[in-house]
Amino acid sequence: MPIESAADFSSYVDPQIGGVTATFSEMHVGSLWDSRIGLIDSYIDIDSGNSYTINILIDQDYFSIDGQSVSVEGYQPIAYIKATDAPYISIDDKLTVNAVTTNNGSTLVPETDFKVVNAQPDNLGMVQLILALQ
Repeated sequence: MPIESAADFSSYVDPQIGGVTATFSEMHVGSLWDSRIGLIDSYIDIDSGNSYTINILIDQDYFSIDGQSVSVEGYQPIAYIKATDAPYISIDDKLTVNAVTTNNGSTLVPETDFKVVNAQPDNLGMVQLILALQ
């Protein structure tokens, strides 16, 4: 018996609780042939080019890498999605996070475009996406 249900996963990314809406776009990059010589991608690995709206959690983790004299600091955008919302997500797919607004329409965070750099499924129902700002 799973510890968490599909309803639990939906509540994690619910915009009423703390999630935001985003437009997920499958990007077909390259050809049908994959990077291994002589092999073609299977049907489910080929991005369809479809776009659809999903709910996500978005975060920007702070990082610092110590150098000899100067540290490098920055932020890494990360999104959490339900695995069922984008089962064939892949590197180079596009995620457009919709603007976050107040009840009276003031924009808190503008619409932002990201590229998926890495997708890390937890094999329980959620996927962590490492993103790059477009």
